Amino acid sequence: MKLQRRIAFHFSIQFIVLLISVFLLFIFLLILVANLITRDELNTNTADGLVEAIPTVAMIEHDKVTLDHKWSKLLAENDMWMQIINKDGRVIFSDHAPASLPTSYTINQLLFIEETWEIDDYPVRTYYDSWLYGKYYYVFGFQHNDKEMLGEWFTTYSHEGKVEEKALPALEAQLEEMDSYLQIFDHGELVQSIGEGQENKASPLELIGRIYEPGKHSTQVKVYNDPATEVSWVLHVPGREAQKPVWLFSDHDMQILIVSILVSLLVAILFSVWNGYRYGRPLILFVNWLERMENQRYDEVLTEKEKKRLFKKKGKTKYRYRLYQEVFQSFYRMAEKLNKAEVERTRLEQSREEWMAGISHDLRTPLSTIQGYGHMLESNKYEFSAQELEEIGKVIRNKGDYMLQLVNDFSLVFQLKNSAITLEKQTLEINRYIRKIVSKFKEDRTLTDFSIRFFGTDQALYMDLDPKWFTRVLDNLIYNAIKHNPPHTNVVIKILLDQEMVRIQVEDDGQGMDEAFIQNLFDRYYRGTNTNEKEDGHGLGMSIAKAIVDLHGGDIDVESTIGKGTKMSILLPYQPDLCQKQA
Repeated sequence: MKLQRRIAFHFSIQFIVLLISVFLLFIFLLILVANLITRDELNTNTADGLVEAIPTVAMIEHDKVTLDHKWSKLLAENDMWMQIINKDGRVIFSDHAPASLPTSYTINQLLFIEETWEIDDYPVRTYYDSWLYGKYYYVFGFQHNDKEMLGEWFTTYSHEGKVEEKALPALEAQLEEMDSYLQIFDHGELVQSIGEGQENKASPLELIGRIYEPGKHSTQVKVYNDPATEVSWVLHVPGREAQKPVWLFSDHDMQILIVSILVSLLVAILFSVWNGYRYGRPLILFVNWLERMENQRYDEVLTEKEKKRLFKKKGKTKYRYRLYQEVFQSFYRMAEKLNKAEVERTRLEQSREEWMAGISHDLRTPLSTIQGYGHMLESNKYEFSAQELEEIGKVIRNKGDYMLQLVNDFSLVFQLKNSAITLEKQTLEINRYIRKIVSKFKEDRTLTDFSIRFFGTDQALYMDLDPKWFTRVLDNLIYNAIKHNPPHTNVVIKILLDQEMVRIQVEDDGQGMDEAFIQNLFDRYYRGTNTNEKEDGHGLGMSIAKAIVDLHGGDIDVESTIGKGTKMSILLPYQPDLCQKQA
């Protein structure tokens, strides 16, 4: 897998795992918060809490209802009953419901319930659910025992809405047995209180609050209103007061919530530290590498300590760094290239110095000769014959020609280096073309001590070459084979052909060259600066020849052994289509 895809996959997996973890934690916290809210609502007003909670926890499948027993217990404790009605109006579940209630309802009955909130004089609350299991109608009813009892007391003990003196002992006895007390309000004023445990006068909203939030008060309120006298009897019976925690952590569920938040925070911190450790350590390695490269310490990519940290004993990258193994390899390759470039730069610097020294040497020698003859002519101390003056003039002209050729070669090297020369190629038959060049050397009477032979191909061979520049290359190779070898050396020029390349080979059996000389043979100014040899031995010939062959899309290959000779080969792309066309 490529680095880009592996990094994307790696971070995607981390993101998905983190997303799933956060999502599960969020669901857990949501359920916990919902549970806390439900419990708080049950504690505050159990009746309303049951109406809201039971439809969310009841499971219905094919009109079969599953409900935990604790909810049935809570219904009984709060004098409530429940029915669940399906879409056909049939009661599919009933809990603590009076036997007098119907087992199915018509649309008229359901609409009556919605309008009056009563069934058979029972006060009811309803809930319509259409979320998970289908459409169902919940009916929650309240037993009216306390209301009936208050009505009976009012009939038995009241006179013009108040309790008569003679009836107080009997009513107080019943209230003491119930551990309750009774308050009577007439036109909003408290006119009578009966029983022990009485509180101060409560405001209207406080009484309403005890009806809607009985769990927040020590007593629950039951009310009987007489419309004829506009008197209200309010019965206070003992209630279950909700627990009010002094501290935030006193509630067990709240503690679970806080612990969950702290655990999630700890996991996030540990995950961040792990990520920082996992992705930070490779960055430290990269920074150390860059510092070494800045200091040009290319041969010291990794210290021994870093190698132990990065690689296993068998040389494989450790798992924690495997994500960046391509980056490590790229750093290695870059360091190797920079190291080679530094070595090459040093070599070129040395070559430049040798080149400048060679140029100075080659120019100084002819200039010294010209300067010496100039001083002799200027001094008028010597009387030269016509023949001597002719010889002096000839030497000065030869030295000047040599210097001009040297300057021209310098200019040519610069042009070749900057690709400023445009080839003017022609289609040439190579055998005929090279045979003509070789014949020029064979006919030179000054080279009679050398054996020069040519072997071409059996078939005509055509190539596109620039005859001006390519002739210079062949002249240089053949001339070097003669110049740097002793007399009676055999020089053989061959043309060899394979399926892809044309090889023009100049081979001699002379003194040969060592490996160091071969490696620097094509440098622009390596060795060839000894003007004690022939004056045109200025060391630029092979560099120029190599550049010209490169312009033709070819290469030069050198093989040489000390004492056995040298083989110089020009390799050019074979052009079979051109040969067929010319044929």
